[in-house]
Amino acid sequence: MAAIPSQLTSLDFFEIKESIKSYLRTRKEFTDYDFEGSSSSYLIDILAYNTYYTAFNANMALNEAFLETATVRDNIVRIAKQLNYTPRSVKAPRACVKLVAQTTTSLNGTTFPEFATLKKGDVFVADNDFDAYTFALTNDIQVSVDSGTGKATFDNVLVYQGNLMTYNYTVDYTKKQDYIIPDENVDTALLTVDISPTAQSAEKDTYSPAKNVTNADGTSRIYYLEETDDLRYRLVFGDGSIGRKLIDGEYITISYVSTDGVEANGAKGFNFVGNVLDSDLRNIAPAKISLSTKDAAQDGENRESPLSVKFRAPRAYATQNRAVTENDFEHIVSEIYPQAASVTAFGGEKLSPPVYGKVYVAIRPKTGNKLNETTKQKIKNDLKKYSVASIEPVIIDPTSYYIIPKSYVYYNGNDTNLTGSELGTKVLQGIDQFNKNGQTNRFGGRIDGSKFGSMVDNADTSIAGNVTQMTLGQNLDKFTFGNVFTQCLDFGNPLYDPAGYAGTPDTGSGDDDGDPDDGTGGTGNKCLPNFSVVKSGTFYATGYTEDLVNLTLTDGATSAAVASPGLSTNVTNQVLVPVNIRDDGQGNLIMVTTRDESELVLNPSVGSVDYGTGQVCVGPLAIQGTPDDTTRLPIQVLPAGGSITIPPGVDPTIFNPTVNPIDYTINDVAIPTFDPNNFSGYNFGDTTGINIIDYPTDTFVYPVSDSCF
Repeated sequence: MAAIPSQLTSLDFFEIKESIKSYLRTRKEFTDYDFEGSSSSYLIDILAYNTYYTAFNANMALNEAFLETATVRDNIVRIAKQLNYTPRSVKAPRACVKLVAQTTTSLNGTTFPEFATLKKGDVFVADNDFDAYTFALTNDIQVSVDSGTGKATFDNVLVYQGNLMTYNYTVDYTKKQDYIIPDENVDTALLTVDISPTAQSAEKDTYSPAKNVTNADGTSRIYYLEETDDLRYRLVFGDGSIGRKLIDGEYITISYVSTDGVEANGAKGFNFVGNVLDSDLRNIAPAKISLSTKDAAQDGENRESPLSVKFRAPRAYATQNRAVTENDFEHIVSEIYPQAASVTAFGGEKLSPPVYGKVYVAIRPKTGNKLNETTKQKIKNDLKKYSVASIEPVIIDPTSYYIIPKSYVYYNGNDTNLTGSELGTKVLQGIDQFNKNGQTNRFGGRIDGSKFGSMVDNADTSIAGNVTQMTLGQNLDKFTFGNVFTQCLDFGNPLYDPAGYAGTPDTGSGDDDGDPDDGTGGTGNKCLPNFSVVKSGTFYATGYTEDLVNLTLTDGATSAAVASPGLSTNVTNQVLVPVNIRDDGQGNLIMVTTRDESELVLNPSVGSVDYGTGQVCVGPLAIQGTPDDTTRLPIQVLPAGGSITIPPGVDPTIFNPTVNPIDYTINDVAIPTFDPNNFSGYNFGDTTGINIIDYPTDTFVYPVSDSCF
């Protein structure tokens, strides 16, 4: 009996060919047969090729049946459809313009028109560095005319790149119909679907995309969107149970923007080529219209890639339109509030002390850094539709968290034509892009020191290396002027413990002063640290006056003796002195001022710092004023590690990065290793190493965009 081939899983042509020949050799008719030297070799090749292609196609077909292994976009889209996921279309760039139209007096000759209107579909033209592009209005805009000047001001007008198109279908149940949008460059987010009883009817119903079928019934004006095999989109309407069923003869009007997508990003310098109508239905002359660009075209994107579909589809499916896990809350909030730039959710059990039964959702909007109370309440009410009855969602403002990098960049001046200043600007541009696109703009992220350093090094080929110090900042903002308060700031990262750099105490002298270079004034045979890792901005503290300082200097009183501001009550001069807070290296916060370039301690105990956890508590303390008259006081700290972990509910941003380029061909320096107690050469702060971080001079302000978006 002939042997049965055993290599049934091989996909290699030559292995298949050898398997066929091995099988034939088991037959007595082909004993000692020379397969290579005979014409049967051609037949074996044909059999091997046929087997090879059959096996390959079977293997690929099986792979294409699973989302993880599929490679063809059409197959990926079909599988995603089973997960109720529709891939994102091309996204049209949007821009913001301001248009001012000067109207003329109305027909009565005495008053100006009541209002002016920009019509849907009006066209604007702009260009970037590559081409000119058309932008369109997607809805009518009507504004009142100033009765005194006759000017109609259209401010913050959003225009979208592309042409506003319209396509129609008439419902006909005598044939199979597919309501397909005949344009692969459609932005489905700008899609409008209207249904009229007939083509001639002025009556229309506007249908919305279906979000949650559990809330839909037989009367819901909704439609479903599916991607077809040719990159176009199909509209699917309800069946009378889930969504309203269309009636034979009804007229479908599809309005959409056909866009160039990402190619049009950056377009600016807009020109208006449409019409502005006043309330008397008169066109306003182009010479009477002025136009200015407020925001260049941005946010245009290509259609969602197959790789993105494979990643997002199962995660969108996992949410199932209900909020149970933290990821569910984040996904749903992003859907119900598209203006959110970042969203994070965390259970109350993660707080200290824990709060059970609540999920806290922190949202940073795209403009500004806080939501108003009305918006918070609306989001909360919308979330209740998805959340478990026993869980209460709480919408909170994110804690603003500032990462302040200071980089010393060493470069070879012979390898670049850039000046030091130009090179520094190039590095800052890279840091800005890192801030926009990296993990700093997401809650719960992590700033890896090595990745940040690599990003700086890669900014230019002439850069040989860098030394970067990252400090963290938050604002004290829970106080009112003149009232005693206590506030704790949690930086979520361990801080450098200055006690570890206090040096070795003196031995033999008995004075417990320590070595001159290691710190003086210690007790119990222990040296005091000589630098601080917590520093505040400048402020004015209630009771700490010029007279208090003068009294301290005159009497030679110790800091402990003048800790109470009551010493200043017997004098008439009540001019407050500028003061700062820093740590003493032993876990205490002290209040200091500067007089004759020397530091004077006014209060040795105005709070505490936990170096292990990064918690800084200020108070009890009364702040009388700040240089900018705001109830915000910056606190800056030095974390111990090279990487920074972002705590829950904290929204980070890189703040005021500084870059110091050093041409090592003309500066004979070596790139030092970071030592907070001894950073010599081109170091941070004072050459003595005592001021490794500076007192912050500005209140930390989250970058607030003046964008229209």
